[in-house]
Amino acid sequence: FKRNVTNGKNYKYIVFWNNRNIRRKLPGDVIMAYKQFCDQLPKEEAEKCALIMHTQPRDENGTDLPEVVKELCPNYDVIFSHKKLDDRELRYLYNIADVGINMASNEGFGLGTCESLMCGTPIVVNVTGGLQDQCGFKKEDGSYLTVDDYTDEFQSNHRGRYKEHGDWAYPVFPSNLSLQGSPPTPYIFDDRPSYEDAADGIKHFYDMSADERKECGEKGVEFVQMEEIGMTAENMSNRFIKDMDTAFEKWTPRKRYTLFKA
Repeated sequence: FKRNVTNGKNYKYIVFWNNRNIRRKLPGDVIMAYKQFCDQLPKEEAEKCALIMHTQPRDENGTDLPEVVKELCPNYDVIFSHKKLDDRELRYLYNIADVGINMASNEGFGLGTCESLMCGTPIVVNVTGGLQDQCGFKKEDGSYLTVDDYTDEFQSNHRGRYKEHGDWAYPVFPSNLSLQGSPPTPYIFDDRPSYEDAADGIKHFYDMSADERKECGEKGVEFVQMEEIGMTAENMSNRFIKDMDTAFEKWTPRKRYTLFKA
């Protein structure tokens, strides 16, 4: 499977991006981060690296990614995986990767990098939305920051209130916060990361040995399986039950009214 994906080339270091080709996922920034990373390496070392993008290469909701590669990243290997894969084949991609990346400027959960961690692959992520919950940020008392810690006063860690994090993640704090929106979602913070900072994250794991990366990934597996983190299917189901019970307990019916023909 690996030889099919990589056209038979044996790469030393693989960066994996699994997302839709849409604007908020910042696929162009991912390519630029990968280019910035490769620019730091000797030519012979950069030739042993690859970025695999599991997505539609061209999408009206995103951009023409092959053209981006052709114009902005022509000297480095970017591989597009655009065919639908079953769970087994997708696990192969997560496992042949050395690091997963998600630079989305707003992200409710971040399934791709969570699945990376489930497969023992370290991640580079923007500190926004659900992606920050995969980093293992630690509070003053040494316990992990969880969704239960967010309040109206502290809605996100995107400003870097907590910096200490798990070894399995390289958090990229956004360099710019912009308020965006649409009719269905009138406002949402768009946390824009710098591709240069993301490149540093890719380089961070590149500079490790394979055994060190594996150790980081194993810590990530342990983290996402913790009950208080709640990212396994069982824990997510239990949290859904708990939150629905809370919704029913606090639910207030709307006042009934009658329509009269005027």
